[in-house]
Amino acid sequence: MKPKTIPLLFLIIAIILGGTFFVSRKFFVQNEKTLTRAKIVTPVSSENTESGTERQSASLEIEKYETFVPLYTGETLISTLTLDINNDGYDDEVILIRKMNSQNLWLVPSLIDQETGIYKRLDPIPTEFTRTRTFSYSGMDLTGDHKTSLIYQGVKDDGNYVMEIFMYKKEGSLNGMVNIGDFTCDGTIFIQQTERSESYELSMSKGESFSVWVYKSEGQDDSKTSNGQNQIQEEYKWNSSTQKYELAQTIKVTAGRLAAKELSRIQDGTVETFASFLNGLWYKTSNTDGNIRYLYFNYENKEIVQLLSDTQEVYEWEDSKLRHNGIYLTGVNADIMNLHRRFDIALTNIDEIRVTIRDDINLVIKEAPLWDGQYKKMSQQSDFGTKKISQLASFQSELTKSGAWSSSDLMTGITFKDSTYSLQLDELTESGVYAMEEIGNYVVIQFRSDSLTSVLNEAYSLEFGTKTITETVRKKTVEKVVTDYDSITFTPVRVTPTDCFSAEGRIFTLSRE
Repeated sequence: MKPKTIPLLFLIIAIILGGTFFVSRKFFVQNEKTLTRAKIVTPVSSENTESGTERQSASLEIEKYETFVPLYTGETLISTLTLDINNDGYDDEVILIRKMNSQNLWLVPSLIDQETGIYKRLDPIPTEFTRTRTFSYSGMDLTGDHKTSLIYQGVKDDGNYVMEIFMYKKEGSLNGMVNIGDFTCDGTIFIQQTERSESYELSMSKGESFSVWVYKSEGQDDSKTSNGQNQIQEEYKWNSSTQKYELAQTIKVTAGRLAAKELSRIQDGTVETFASFLNGLWYKTSNTDGNIRYLYFNYENKEIVQLLSDTQEVYEWEDSKLRHNGIYLTGVNADIMNLHRRFDIALTNIDEIRVTIRDDINLVIKEAPLWDGQYKKMSQQSDFGTKKISQLASFQSELTKSGAWSSSDLMTGITFKDSTYSLQLDELTESGVYAMEEIGNYVVIQFRSDSLTSVLNEAYSLEFGTKTITETVRKKTVEKVVTDYDSITFTPVRVTPTDCFSAEGRIFTLSRE
């Protein structure tokens, strides 16, 4: 190699190394500076103030949320939701944010570009909510056209319930979310979900659209003075022609049925009074899957328990917000701490409530709507009526009289003697002991079989039947309803030291043979 070529070679190498350093610093360092990581910030309200304003300074970072949607200056990410907004088969994203110059929450839908993978923001959707604990949003096919609608709902600071529904539209210059349902009331709002066909699930046909029910007080929409107890129930149905939810029917429920005075006492404006009314066990009045669902509220221990068959879910009673005719509760699963569940409870009668449950997770749970519906309180007064007169001696005397008892569809030859019983069911013979006592206002009989299994429940409440007889009074024949001591109805109950509650099992009537 010639001597003159050596300096030239070193010069070329130096130029290459310098260029490499410049390029790496230009691209890699710059990208590192401009990369933005979003995180969730959840405001926490005062534990002693139910309606207090959430303070951002006391917020805690409970989960790490990341988004590929670009955030603008002054925006704070609260949470994210993945769903197919424009029905192109690709996952888009909706983010919940708070802006620096506004206390309200904003929803920002964003579409993903299939080629570049970059998210493009649509126009943000403003909400009237300031508190995250009373706000939820989700995606669902409401219309049955296999198109996902964006739904947000919750309770505002003034106690009114709000639900808004949006659907993506791309027609001409329009490319964004269109409002197809806007509902506000002082009661509650829920979506009535129905079972759809298997062909719909396989995307082979359309499905039935879901209705939206709105419960509100009479006089809310006009200037008339209302006692606040009469209820208006409105059903809104999807109109494919107008592409809107429109009013289909209105039902008025009068104050006479709602026992206005008692309801006013329950709704005295304090959480403690309403929570005291909720305390105890409630059962769902209609169960399509054949299983009875129970809700147990315990305000003292701050617990809400869901019971189904042999399973139970326990939620820590975290937050309460009173509304005009109900309460809005937030609970956290005792086992899965990031599972938040919202209980929207509306008072419909002195022993009846309507419950709507929402999960704060980005998944569709088809089992959850099975818990929505009407619930009645389990108490001996509501289940069995009232019986003030002691009848323990009468039942003991009638059951042990000579002769056997039978039931047309259950048992034959059942006899009671001292503290023992025996019965015949087909080819099965059963015997054991029984005990009778007064619990509350009722006479209860409890059975204990000698064998491992029994055709009877452990405990029943007893009630004599009635019959109509004719009597001659002042030369006139009249009919009179009297107690029938030859007929006794057995109703399954659960027993506590001071009370009894209705339980699952067969109700049967024994007649003296």
